[in-house]
Amino acid sequence: MLVSYEEAGDVRIAAIEGRINGSNAGELEETLLTLLNKGTQKFILDFSAVDYISSAGLRVVLLVAKQTAAASGTLILCGMQPGVFEIFEMCGFNDILTIVDTRAAARAFGR
Repeated sequence: MLVSYEEAGDVRIAAIEGRINGSNAGELEETLLTLLNKGTQKFILDFSAVDYISSAGLRVVLLVAKQTAAASGTLILCGMQPGVFEIFEMCGFNDILTIVDTRAAARAFGR
């Protein structure tokens, strides 16, 4: 898994590439929570290059969503491949998280 970050105003965008699984989910969690603790309150997680997410990865997304909400922030997920979206859908995460099709839609939604 590779993660690249960029800032767009007060929004931090994390573009994730590869597989999110038990061996690397902790790294993603640590990085995102560190950003949150340093004051970032608006996140976009771009899943357009993610081809797999395990239960460990789902746990990280849910934890970051809860921590972001507790800090009165916003978390928007975008660009999911059909197979990854299906996993979120099977877990019911699509009902509790904001998931949009594109990064542009995420930026517009987060304003």
